[in-house]
Amino acid sequence: MKHVSMIVFLLLLCYPASVRAIGVAGFVTQIHDGKSLAVTNENRNLEVLLEGLDIPEPGQEYADASRQHLADLVLGKQVYIKYTAIESNGRLIAKVYWNDMDVGLQVIRDGVAWYDRSTNNPLTDAERRIYAGSEQAARDERRGMWQYGSPMPPWEWRRAQRTKTYAVPRRAPGATRKGLRTEDLLFARSRKIRGGGNSSKTVAREKPNQKPLNTPGQDYDYQSYLLDGRISVVYFYADWCPACQGLGPTMDMVHNRFSSMQVLFMNIGNWNSPVTRKYGISFVPYLKIYDEKGQLIVEGVAARGWLDRTIQERIQRGR
Repeated sequence: MKHVSMIVFLLLLCYPASVRAIGVAGFVTQIHDGKSLAVTNENRNLEVLLEGLDIPEPGQEYADASRQHLADLVLGKQVYIKYTAIESNGRLIAKVYWNDMDVGLQVIRDGVAWYDRSTNNPLTDAERRIYAGSEQAARDERRGMWQYGSPMPPWEWRRAQRTKTYAVPRRAPGATRKGLRTEDLLFARSRKIRGGGNSSKTVAREKPNQKPLNTPGQDYDYQSYLLDGRISVVYFYADWCPACQGLGPTMDMVHNRFSSMQVLFMNIGNWNSPVTRKYGISFVPYLKIYDEKGQLIVEGVAARGWLDRTIQERIQRGR
């Protein structure tokens, strides 16, 4: 009888994908990542891939958070699997429901996954609109990974990994073989002013007025502005990033108001640009903060909190 049950189950799985009434109930026993899980159904182990979404790749920001969030939602719970297709390895591509909740839709709504906009995803047109709307709502409310800005989409991350042998960035006009612009080399020679005998002293460079320092997407040696006795905030941003548009006025204020701080603006252009590849920028806005001696203090998400505290301290001190 058990063999007959198995045959019937396998026959059901062979029905066309358009027949969406077929489903399987089971308990979630393992979460592999933010969109794949293992389910046990009558002593059968099923591997399931949530349809219609994409998640941060291993090595990206929020990859662990995406997996943990899915575990918090369904691990150890009974779910209903409504499959759409079966991969060659037997994994089911499916919608997963818990208490009538579309789990895939929920993780998008909670800000730990993207709606998969690829043309081969099995969602209907109506479902696509709902999934896209849920992602936009999560963005607008700054839920999950959207709270700090715009993370690099996983399809851009995968493309970057395929081209890991980064091409040498094109030199901007006036750049030299060592990657410094001609004006930087002239500045480097003039930083030391000879006094009596062999003594010399370092002259602090004026804050840069150019914004951004670089041609959007191209690299620029912002290191030449460090070591001048100021705290330096390297601000990687993009014109198309809503969070960057909100943070921009604060960066301007820091640069213009505090004599002991400067902001070095770096426009990433797009995700697949020399500046994003060289510095490993995986979300924007992204900050790297250096002390007065040019040593990196903090970067990434933690840099936002550090900068907020520093701004408040300096406002209170009046400098």
